[in-house]
Amino acid sequence: MSCRAAPWGRPSLPGSRPFPGSARQRGPCGGMNVWRNSILKNLWRHGGTPMKFGLPSRLFRLMASSSSGDGGFSRPTSTDEGPMPIYSWPDKQRPRVCILGGGFGGLYTALRLESLVWPSDKKPQVMLVDQSDRFVFKPMLYELLSGEVDVWEIAPSFTELLKNTSVQFVKDSVKLLRPSDHYRRESGGSSTGGVVHLESGTVIEYDWLVLALGAEAKIDVVPGSAEYALPFTTLDDALKVESKLKMLERRRFGKSPTAIQVAIVGLGYSGVELAATISERLKNTGSVQAINVQTTICPSAPPGNRDVALKVLESRNIQLILGYFVSSIREDSASEDSSGMVTDAKEVNGDHKKLLLELQPAQRGLQAQVLEADMVLWTVGSTSQIPRLQPPDAPYIIPLNGRGQVETEETLQVKGHPRTFAIGDSAALRDPSGKLLPATAQVAFQQADFAGWNLWAAINDRPLLPFRFQNLGEMMTLGRSDAAITASFIDGLTLEGPLGHAARKIVYCLRMPTDEHRVKVGISWFTKTAVDSLASLQNAVANSFPPPDPATNRSPPSAMDPDSEVVFDFQPYLCQYRSGRVFRPGGEPVVPAGTDPVTGVVSKDIHAGDARARVYLPPGAAVSTDKLPVVVYFHGGGFVTGSPARPGTHAYLNDLVAKSGAIGVSVYYRLAPENPLPAAYDDAWAGVRWAATRGDGADPWLLDHADLSRLFLAGCSAGANIAHNMAVRCGATADALPEGVTLRGLVVVHPYFTGKEAVGAETAFGPDVREFFDRTWRFVFPETSGLDDPRVNPFVDDAARAAAAGIPCERVLVCVAEQDVLLKERGLWYYRELKASGYGGEVELYESKGVGHAFHFGMLDSDQAVELQERNVEFIKKCGSPA
Repeated sequence: MSCRAAPWGRPSLPGSRPFPGSARQRGPCGGMNVWRNSILKNLWRHGGTPMKFGLPSRLFRLMASSSSGDGGFSRPTSTDEGPMPIYSWPDKQRPRVCILGGGFGGLYTALRLESLVWPSDKKPQVMLVDQSDRFVFKPMLYELLSGEVDVWEIAPSFTELLKNTSVQFVKDSVKLLRPSDHYRRESGGSSTGGVVHLESGTVIEYDWLVLALGAEAKIDVVPGSAEYALPFTTLDDALKVESKLKMLERRRFGKSPTAIQVAIVGLGYSGVELAATISERLKNTGSVQAINVQTTICPSAPPGNRDVALKVLESRNIQLILGYFVSSIREDSASEDSSGMVTDAKEVNGDHKKLLLELQPAQRGLQAQVLEADMVLWTVGSTSQIPRLQPPDAPYIIPLNGRGQVETEETLQVKGHPRTFAIGDSAALRDPSGKLLPATAQVAFQQADFAGWNLWAAINDRPLLPFRFQNLGEMMTLGRSDAAITASFIDGLTLEGPLGHAARKIVYCLRMPTDEHRVKVGISWFTKTAVDSLASLQNAVANSFPPPDPATNRSPPSAMDPDSEVVFDFQPYLCQYRSGRVFRPGGEPVVPAGTDPVTGVVSKDIHAGDARARVYLPPGAAVSTDKLPVVVYFHGGGFVTGSPARPGTHAYLNDLVAKSGAIGVSVYYRLAPENPLPAAYDDAWAGVRWAATRGDGADPWLLDHADLSRLFLAGCSAGANIAHNMAVRCGATADALPEGVTLRGLVVVHPYFTGKEAVGAETAFGPDVREFFDRTWRFVFPETSGLDDPRVNPFVDDAARAAAAGIPCERVLVCVAEQDVLLKERGLWYYRELKASGYGGEVELYESKGVGHAFHFGMLDSDQAVELQERNVEFIKKCGSPA
């Protein structure tokens, strides 16, 4: 079944008011307020009577759920002995409704039946049968790959959803259908509707049946597709794809920079959404090749959605191969095996080999070609389950069309079977023009509403209503911050980008099956996105500020801020106004701690003594008995901006921890000018002491996994300055570090040091550069003595030189960047002066060519950044070998 659904329609359950016998019956949309917009008042008509269709006036009032799964079943000790077990319904008098399939159609029909007001003797007993124990919100399976959602959010258990209802859930597969409602019977006589045989051997006798089994992916289409291609229609499919992607990412991460190649067959909605999601996830580490037999994408989509999707796909690392079909898939016998992979045995069985897809042209003028891929996703073709469920002695008892779908009346009743309803992908219902309704979630939503109502009507001897599909529009995801929404009732309107993405998530949150789950999901999504949304708003506000006047180097007065005079301009980090307001261009975007999908590193934010820190645990550490080195890291940002949660810093630490196998501790130090130095130094020392004492003896990660005889300090720019000063503190007194803690190494990357006198190539700078350094240093540290402060000029005098020489570690690595105009010479100077200071360890120097200051945070996958990281990792492993 296609995963797309319209934005504003969802199953509507009426309110809790009683249903008087004399009152007008509620229609299939339940108790709903109409849309006030006059455009929408007459969108749908039944006969000559206008039917008003709109959003439900309130949320579902039911917290749906179930009793235990097997209650009421009688099972023999052997399936070969005695008669097949018959399910015993609790009440022999009340109607029995069996719903097969727990997707949108089946589950929402059960909830609809539960919500309706029934006479006490006619409220049906409802059984829901599904082969899985979880309901899957299929339109959001793509978000599992992007990391936006957790499994519990889009795949809650049926037991949880149905716990407050009388609906009985049974986990089982359907083996055989034997309807008997096609026989003629005396008017008013009681009869059963038939029986259902389950794979477990149990037989269920029912009065009313709802077929909502959906469709299965048809994967055995061409030679090799069943063996090598992966479908993407179920939760299990999505988890397999996620596992395969992680394996490929770790394989590339641990072995070589070879790009990951993903091939997607089919560019309908599912193929396009997969291509956009996976390409965004891979970024520069891989590419997506999307193959479609037609020369366009999403041929059935509204033009607005198609145009937005094409624009997004063309902007990413995606190759569109249109006008081709796949004729076969096979292994590339020449591809290398996985002997060097870094992966879990659970993730991969056997060697990983490249796959070859043979493509044949579907259009004239094209040449056959062969594609190479690491993974193939198959999104074309589906097959109905109904044909294989027909009894062998009556294979045509249920009328089917050529696709294996059940032919139904307008009331959703199966033709010739008045007690059987078919909805969703199982049904072949046509619109008034004779066109088959699409197999979409939107259709299933609306049919579930009508099926529940018509079951109520049939059981209560009321007239049934014909189903009329109301196309409300279509939605598609295109990544973590991209989506497209086209509403059918507003011509030409397509929401796209972040606005479309936010609207889509809000709509889907409102469509969750129960109030309880809706609230849980809403809180979870809000928590995850609130900080990111705030950061985006800050960026938007920052970009709205006009640039400074080149003549005065000051921003023009703002009508929004009466006191807009800039008193300190510390480009590119911040500017401070006379009012005291501090403006940081670009804001302070952050990413939450958690599991990194690329590296598998797990992180958490925690109080570290009087400071805070983000702690990183490498993949596999939780199940290993090996003790790991600890790297305490300090971010840069001129002492005035940045944090461990900044996207570039967080990604860098994930990468460093995964490659080095060390535990990372990144300190949230207070920022100037709100908290001038030495606040940052104090917080940094609190973080070092916290790590050295295993989280004050209370942090489980450090207690279980840390080897503090292998402690490292590291930082970049201002963070390198902090790392040096922390190393000096470690050697200041004999008891600076607890017994058993050994500082093995210090890594300073593009360090922020300066001084009154120019050194090396700094002599070519004009006096304004020295003045700039003095002014900015005093801005972040008002109580400083100036550029002769040993905290920024570590070799200013003999005392400072002696303190630097006393750093108690074996090795120091100094990294500089060739095009770091202001700070390269100070890094080289630090390297030379430390070697000459009497320091007893080894000092190493590494220079990145052709790049500037702190380049690696914005281009972590570049050759220079990879080389820099490899040098840091090599240093940590060399210094951090167990004693």
